[in-house]
Amino acid sequence: MLLRLTHNNKFEANKWLVTARWFYVPAIFFIGLLLKLDPLGNNHFPVTTMFFLFFSFVLVNLWFWTLVRRIELHNKVNLINRLAIGQVMSELIFFLVILHLSGGDQGVSPIFFFIPIVTSIVLFDALGSLIVAFFASLFVNGVLILDYLGYLKYIYGYTDVSNVSYEDFILRLMSTVTYTAVFFIVGSLAGYLTSVIKKREGQLVESKHRAQFQAERLRLLNNEYSGYARMLVRRDLELRKENKKITQLDKEKSEFVSTVAHQLRTPLSAIKWTLDILLKEDAGPLVSEQKALVMKAYESNERIINLIKDMLGVDRLESGAGLSFFEISLTDLVNNIIAEFQSSIERRKITVSVDASASLPKVSVDPQKMRAVFQNLIENAVKYTTDTITITMKEKGDTVEVVVSDNGIGIPQAQATDIFKRFFRAENAMKRDPEGSGLGLFIVRSILQRHGGDISFEGAEGKGTTFTFTLPLQR
Repeated sequence: MLLRLTHNNKFEANKWLVTARWFYVPAIFFIGLLLKLDPLGNNHFPVTTMFFLFFSFVLVNLWFWTLVRRIELHNKVNLINRLAIGQVMSELIFFLVILHLSGGDQGVSPIFFFIPIVTSIVLFDALGSLIVAFFASLFVNGVLILDYLGYLKYIYGYTDVSNVSYEDFILRLMSTVTYTAVFFIVGSLAGYLTSVIKKREGQLVESKHRAQFQAERLRLLNNEYSGYARMLVRRDLELRKENKKITQLDKEKSEFVSTVAHQLRTPLSAIKWTLDILLKEDAGPLVSEQKALVMKAYESNERIINLIKDMLGVDRLESGAGLSFFEISLTDLVNNIIAEFQSSIERRKITVSVDASASLPKVSVDPQKMRAVFQNLIENAVKYTTDTITITMKEKGDTVEVVVSDNGIGIPQAQATDIFKRFFRAENAMKRDPEGSGLGLFIVRSILQRHGGDISFEGAEGKGTTFTFTLPLQR
């Protein structure tokens, strides 16, 4: 990249630029208003346009502040470089608009181009400052040339309909060339001095840190080596014992959960089979009260079976059970799962749409585990939505992105950070369906992470929920 950030803390430099803009943009705005009060002036800059530009740049500055915070949170250095360039270019364009609307080079507007040149000194090296000075000069001289050639009057906001004579053009050109020379002088000298100062400062800081590190290291080695060595040996033995104990307890826990679950599933399956016979009235007719009681027992038994199944699933994931990868079509898998929920979808009069291109590539996944992911997400959407579910699948870089959205009850903002925790259920979900296990989304995220993907969500209470997850194409 031609423009390179040189500030030691690139995020702080961009924050400083955003903060500085809160001071000089209102100052420029009030200068424009004061010029409107000059009875002898020739300021045709509309006040409404001034207000529009002012509030537009305030919104743009807020956007830049949000971007800086977001990029800093994810530590994306390549993006902060582009953001710095975008900030300086936006200032140049902003002052170009002011230059045009305020009558071109004859007013005080060319002075404002010193601002992006100075701010570029904080962000870039000497070459970057010269590039910004070049663009500033290009804009100032370009407006004058367009005015002389008669093209400027065709651009919105032109404030002078008189023709520029050749003599007047030469005089004004001398003024703009003077601005150009000053732009380059300021950019080159300040950029060079800043780069030298920053280089010296960096060398001094590095030397100081290196000296402090060496001194501290020698002090620790000389004064505390023996004590730390003994402590590390003792701690290592303790950790080995604890690790062995934890491994054994985890193994015993997994065996216990598996044994109990399998022992419970056998009688529960028998109960389910018996209750199913009673409900179908194969053993004789039932009165409505009896049938209602048997149905309640059947539903309770089914909930226990599902809870055991979820607990077994969590245990297998935590124990690191292996995955069997096969290439499958996500579109076919989703359509197959939707068919399983068709009776519930029709009963609740829900519209389900699947948006996936025919060229969507296959992905290498564990089919059973990925089925559990879609089953949980689609089941939640069917259970909590109002009338619409949308499933979108598309190729995004080296991943496949899947979005499952609904317009249902949503998730309270105060509980948004807990929805992927085991056994957690939002308060509004518990009111809607008090019998859930709270393991579904925990299982979904665990499976996706083991596949090299991840999941996130957006939404608010009463406004629906959108879950987005990705799966890598290459394995």
